[in-house]
Amino acid sequence: MKLSTKLIAIILCFGLLSSAFSYPAVGKRKKSSEIKTDLRIVVFAHKSGNAIEYRINQQVFTAEGLNYELGELHIGASKRSGVAVVLEDNLQISDVKEVPRMALRAGFDDVRVYVYWKGTGRMAEVLFGPVLKFGLDPKKF
Repeated sequence: MKLSTKLIAIILCFGLLSSAFSYPAVGKRKKSSEIKTDLRIVVFAHKSGNAIEYRINQQVFTAEGLNYELGELHIGASKRSGVAVVLEDNLQISDVKEVPRMALRAGFDDVRVYVYWKGTGRMAEVLFGPVLKFGLDPKKF
């Protein structure tokens, strides 16, 4: 009998020690925001025929595919992650709002939009401000 109680005590001690080493200490656990990465996503948009093609790295997406991809990327992104949208100059001015809307819908807070001119190789950031009522009075601008 004494051998079996010693054996049980050793097994219990071994089990307790192994479980203590398998989990990190309470103070050493990483928060979910620390596990996530600081992504800087750059989306290039250009017109190809009648449709707009979006590109992240070497992957080409349609609008629906980009919407899904931004949602997937946001899962592993931290609060400081951001999206930069680079639009080529052959797009219409109404196309400026599409990709930022997708990124904001996916959950990104830092979304910046740039227009790229192929001829000069330069780009400028598009800053969104308050909507103004149209008028010819120069004092209202």
